[in-house]
Amino acid sequence: MSIDPEKKLAGILLPVFAIRRKNDLGIGDTKAVKDAIDFCNNNKLTVLQTLPINETGGDNSPYNAISAMALDPVYTNMSPDVVPGLTQAEYDKVKNSIDQATLFAEDVDYQVVKKLKLDLFRAAFKNFKTTKEFEAFKQEDGWWLTPYAVFRSLLDTRLGDTNWTRWPEELQTFESAKKYLESNGQSDEIEFWSYVQWVANEQWLDVRKYADKHGVRIMGDIPFGVSRYSADVWQNKKLFDLEMSGGAPPEPLFFNDLFTKNWGQNWGIPLYDWAEHKKENFAWWKNRIKRLTAHFHDFRIDHILGFFRIYAFPWIPERNHEFVELTEDEAKELTGGKLPGFLPRPDEPEEYAELNHEEGKAILKVIADAASKSGAFIVAEDLGLVVPDYVRETIHELGMAGFAIPIFEHIPDTQDFKPVSTLHPLSLATYATHDHQTIAQYYRDLVERWHGPNGHESWLEMRRLMGLINLDPDNPPVTYDEKVQYAFEKTLAESPCWLIVMMISDLLGSEDRFNQPGLSGKGCWSKRLQAPLCDLEKDSSFKDKISDFSKLVEKSGRFQLVGSK
Repeated sequence: MSIDPEKKLAGILLPVFAIRRKNDLGIGDTKAVKDAIDFCNNNKLTVLQTLPINETGGDNSPYNAISAMALDPVYTNMSPDVVPGLTQAEYDKVKNSIDQATLFAEDVDYQVVKKLKLDLFRAAFKNFKTTKEFEAFKQEDGWWLTPYAVFRSLLDTRLGDTNWTRWPEELQTFESAKKYLESNGQSDEIEFWSYVQWVANEQWLDVRKYADKHGVRIMGDIPFGVSRYSADVWQNKKLFDLEMSGGAPPEPLFFNDLFTKNWGQNWGIPLYDWAEHKKENFAWWKNRIKRLTAHFHDFRIDHILGFFRIYAFPWIPERNHEFVELTEDEAKELTGGKLPGFLPRPDEPEEYAELNHEEGKAILKVIADAASKSGAFIVAEDLGLVVPDYVRETIHELGMAGFAIPIFEHIPDTQDFKPVSTLHPLSLATYATHDHQTIAQYYRDLVERWHGPNGHESWLEMRRLMGLINLDPDNPPVTYDEKVQYAFEKTLAESPCWLIVMMISDLLGSEDRFNQPGLSGKGCWSKRLQAPLCDLEKDSSFKDKISDFSKLVEKSGRFQLVGSK
């Protein structure tokens, strides 16, 4: 289903984990997502964009999930009235067993929250009597559900170690592992994890219906790659190239990370064996799209460039430390002559680029066709240091929107910002994704550099920025205030882009970040809103900012009630 850029929309980016609601359990959940839908509806926002909601592993990254199909139980609303089998007494007992301060903390404590929700699911499952709906779910989704449930059951016996390559031989394949569990009297574990997924599935289907009722489209997210140590790879090894690890080229600007500066980002994701996928008529990808669009109206594809060619390492991230300070010749000695580079081939010479273009377009056509069956719009994340011209040409031809970040768009000769009027209409325009600093941080950093010892270049950059957002270049504000924020938002709203999105931190004028690439632990995937959205709408510090953006959306003709189609 192609996007019509004439029907302009507006929305917010809000990770589920960040949403607060009264009586939540330390993290956003499906009930909180309904509150976010109400917030959008109240403020003339048609799109609620979020991050992947698949079950995460130990690093809690939504882009490193242990399953591309399974929903993360941590986002489930555990109220007894929506969890079959859970009694109020059991709910109160489990909830009161933890430090209540954890539930109101500034950041998600995943270790506590995951255990809390799992204990509640265990208590509910003891009382649960199967239903025809549950049996139907197992039958219809068994193709991914049963292997996932076996994999998830094994994680408990392997002490949470998702690295299945370290498991005993009899646990290396789905078939033998299932027999192992059944022969050891652990069939109930397979049933338990199937039950958890059924409850989560029902709740997200209900969220989708709620969004339809309120005229809001929910935009999900599909990472290009899947975790090497996921149930998907464990079950479907032939669909992946496990000898290589996908990532990104070296970035000299990462001066605090010597490995990234010298070698690039090694994400550790296995490469797809596209020949094997083609033999199966891309069934795995089609099923992945079908599964996602059951819960979301639209979706963003992370790292669309990977479908054309991907930067690959001949070693897994666990070995990065061995290569940090090596020369290329020294690295070859450790890898049998291989070095990182683009696969299946680089874009030079020109005939290589033509092949990459042709092959990538064919795969994306399959994905676009699968999405069109549910009426889903696709936004392709096409950002990077070097984006081949054929990438944006292809996604627009297939009716997908690309990304437009005005503060990243420069005129090469002058370094002036490109006028927003020149941005491609088939774009999602924003100032930041979940990986970027907020506008407030960006502005503060620019002001600090401008007033620093070598501030001339930053002064010129500030003048260029004032031209972009239509403020006086001779008198730039030295603080990021509501006037500056409004100028940023007005510029975005008046762009020709199909969809504009404000990250919730930017809408609130906050410097809170949801992720900082290159870091792990606290500061990544854990920051929560200060209060429930309904309270922020009334708070004197935020209500005018929210209201001003809502008025801009309406004035720019971006408020349109839309349903699921």
